[in-house]
Amino acid sequence: MKKWTLLIILSLTMFLVACSDDEAESDEQANQAENQEDQAQQQEPLEISDEEVVNEGESVVVVNGSEVNGTTYNAAYSLVKSMMHQSGQDTSDLDALKDQTVDFLVEQELMLQEANNVGIEVTDKELEEELKAYKESADEGQFNTMLEQLNMTEENFKNQLRYDLTTMEYVEQEFEVEVTDKEVEELYNQMTEQSEGEAQELSEVEDQLRASIEQQKQQQQYAQKVEELKESAEIDKKI
Repeated sequence: MKKWTLLIILSLTMFLVACSDDEAESDEQANQAENQEDQAQQQEPLEISDEEVVNEGESVVVVNGSEVNGTTYNAAYSLVKSMMHQSGQDTSDLDALKDQTVDFLVEQELMLQEANNVGIEVTDKELEEELKAYKESADEGQFNTMLEQLNMTEENFKNQLRYDLTTMEYVEQEFEVEVTDKEVEELYNQMTEQSEGEAQELSEVEDQLRASIEQQKQQQQYAQKVEELKESAEIDKKI
């Protein structure tokens, strides 16, 4: 499986891109996502009040007959609120946060269902291997700090990791992306125009620019797919 920079950021990045109607805003959000790991080290974790938590067994939303309960909602709510806070967005409107979390869960469930429909499923063994690799890429203190900053338990992290890995495999299998030399050159010219110092040669950054364009196109296709799935889905929000 191809790994992106920070797996847990993937789902929120995709979600924000799918929800945004403003291309410039989407680009800004994508750039913010790339800096989340550094920002997480500089901010205190948010508090989640009793008012923001729902009962673990409570039905939150039903997507095509599949129920999402309070346990899943509470973990997603904490993640959404933390990520919004770290990207500088307002988190004081609890009703808006609730709505965004439910939308996030709907999107995740739709994509998991679609992935399963085309035969994509991350096994427990694959999940454990990816989790082990993730932990080994950072020391234990860094991993625990990340969990604290995202208000996640390790079990929450594993559940989100399963979704992210499934989404990554679906994107790679189902989305065809072509990046032209012209697109790479245009992005390079844009980058050099904005650079204050001496710009690197195109040959030195070509692979990085090509990967960036590819990811942006994948995000756009993902957003379109989510909207298609929503149009034909039966969604019953309970809260």
